[in-house]
Parts: sequence; C-alpha cells; structure tokens
Amino acid sequence: MNLIETMSAEVESSSHFAILLPVGSLEQHGTEAPLGCDGIVAEALCRRAGLMTSTPVLPALFYGHSFCHTSFPGTFSLSEETYSKLLVDLIKESARNKFKRILILSGHGGNRKCAEQAISETQETITARYMGYWQLPGVQDEEDRLFKNSGYHITASEVSMVWHILGGSIPGLFNETYPPVAKNISDLSPEQWKKNYPHGGVSANLTDVSVQKGKILFEFIADSLAETIRILE
Repeated sequence: MNLIETMSAEVESSSHFAILLPVGSLEQHGTEAPLGCDGIVAEALCRRAGLMTSTPVLPALFYGHSFCHTSFPGTFSLSEETYSKLLVDLIKESARNKFKRILILSGHGGNRKCAEQAISETQETITARYMGYWQLPGVQDEEDRLFKNSGYHITASEVSMVWHILGGSIPGLFNETYPPVAKNISDLSPEQWKKNYPHGGVSANLTDVSVQKGKILFEFIADSLAETIRILE
C-alpha cells in the first residue's frame, strides 16, 4: 500500500500493524549518481518489500542532514533540529493513524543522529526503529561478495543499485577509485570536504559498478527487509 495512491477509507479499514518510512537525502553523488540517490534506493526497497508483505509505505523523505556536502551544487541539507522535529511529527502521525510500529529505512548515514533523537522523544507513543538498509541481516556479507571495495560515499553498491532502479547506467566522468577515508572525516567542514574529495566520493572503487550487481544486491536487500517486516508483525 503506497499511501500516496491510497484512499482515506482504505487506511481507515486497514488492519496493518506496521508502516514503513523511507528516508534519504538530496546531496551530491558525483557524476555517477543523481542527487536523490539515497532516497531513490530507500524508497524502491520499501515499495518492493511493502508489496511482498502488504505493508503500507509512506512517501519518501528525500531531504536529510547533509551539511558536509553543502559546498557542492545541488545539495539541500536540513539542520539537525529541523530534521529531528520533522521525524517526530511523522512518527506521531503514524501513531495517530493507529499504526503500532514504524520502521524508518534510510539510504543516508547522516540521518542517524536525528532519527535516534526523534525516536527517543516518541518512545511512549509508538514503537519506532531506524536502520540503514546496509544494516539489514546478511546485507554486508552480500555487498562484500559482490564488490571489492564498495567505499564510504558514492559507493559502488549504491551506484549499481540506483542504475538498476533507474533502468540503466548514467554516463559519468569518474570511473576510478576515490581517495581513502580521512581519520577526521566526520570533523571536516564543507569546504574541507570538497578540497579533500573534489570529485565528491570517498574510497569507492567505481570500476566495480554494474547494473547486474545492483539488481542482485537490490533484490537481496528487499528480501531481507521483507523478512524483517514479518518479524515486526
């Protein structure tokens, strides 16, 4: 059940126990993937797993906390305070609509702190859980099997999946290995990030990207998400 295309009466008569909220970001993904890559992947995974388990899916939240990327054109970052409050309201609205559990599936690691804060503020209202799709059971092992070095940002795995979802490769300019992860990467200002990583990505080997690998990994993650949903129910 995709709530964008669902009638009010259908929600009223629904006996569904859980609901999914895909979240991502609108941030630079170099020349190999679109700005909305994180949200595109998270939304597609939730929609597929939602169909497999008959679980309602909220519209994807494509904005996230992406401050470190704001020196790159096209990045739109919400403050931690704004993003956390937005998630609080969405979690509370899920409870008001009679859902007992909400699973927030993220395609962007920078959303974690805000999501955990929102969950802590709503824990007496509804059972909420946040995870990056890479944290689902078995996913890391499957990613390691498919990719030699998926990387830290603009990963070979996410690029492969978004290519699969969008129906083909994006003719990018970068097809090498990005610079390694700096020890202080979480402390870098947007200006320092762009100086250290002028192509946008970190540590990924993009020679390993392929639509076929993206399809395999996407289907594996969707299956793992569906099983996780069944456990929640």
